[in-house]
Amino acid sequence: MNGSGVDGVEPFRNEGGFFRIEGRAWFRLGGTDRIRYLNGQVSNDVRKLTPGTAMQACVLSVKGKLDAVVWMWAMEDGILVECDAEIAEPLGMRLEKYIVADDVTVEQVEPNEELHVFGPAADLMPGDVVLRRMERMGVPGVDVPAKSDFDLPRECSGELRELLRIERGIPAWGRELNADTLPAEAGLDATAVDFHKGCYIGQEVVSRIRSVGHANRTLEKFVVESGEIPAAGAELFLPGEFEGRPAGVVTSSLYHFGLSRGAGLCYIKRGIDLGASLETAKGSGATRIKLRPFLPCELS
Repeated sequence: MNGSGVDGVEPFRNEGGFFRIEGRAWFRLGGTDRIRYLNGQVSNDVRKLTPGTAMQACVLSVKGKLDAVVWMWAMEDGILVECDAEIAEPLGMRLEKYIVADDVTVEQVEPNEELHVFGPAADLMPGDVVLRRMERMGVPGVDVPAKSDFDLPRECSGELRELLRIERGIPAWGRELNADTLPAEAGLDATAVDFHKGCYIGQEVVSRIRSVGHANRTLEKFVVESGEIPAAGAELFLPGEFEGRPAGVVTSSLYHFGLSRGAGLCYIKRGIDLGASLETAKGSGATRIKLRPFLPCELS
């Protein structure tokens, strides 16, 4: 199988696959008040956790911006909270910050060695090896032990996972997500926010954006029309408008074999039509991109 080309990624789109889960940190919340306390810290409703299923949520500052994006699931002895490893220290401090008279303990624990199986392949996993159900790749999937006696589908390389992530518009911490990001900008209000739960830190800002009906920028997909593939951080301008503030910024990019051109994700200011073309600079060396989703017929 050509792991770098379109033939390499097609089976993972259609049949799914697995990868080793790395670069994460775990916190266990215990104590009789853990559900009530955690529910006041995150954007989703912890009370709706069901055994064997993980829930995504945002941990926000008082200004409604991201401190972390987490996955949570219930255990017999507490609730496990998973985050990106690079923000483990500040998240641990944040989770402990508001404990006053609550019966809550927060302990960082070593993550288990696990695999994530995604797509239709997840349905083939034996029920006794499935640890939890969750959508790490934007499609139904399951976490399973890394060491166990069961058949696995094909392994998906990091390169192909990144291609699938961009195809599906999944934001990643350190790329699309950081401490300046509002959940609605990255589309997390659709996957990690419960608008009917009680109060939590940052809720006022999240609710205000929803009542207004929009964020000031949104995460969009793009394809390269001409020039080099723009690197993350490249500023984007509407043609002829290079003197003012940029209209957007590239967050992730790669060569997409199915599209036979560069593609990626970028943040774009509100009011710019999808389908618009933007440029990285004026002059002959500029890269021109076009905002648009990737159509299924183009990816096959």
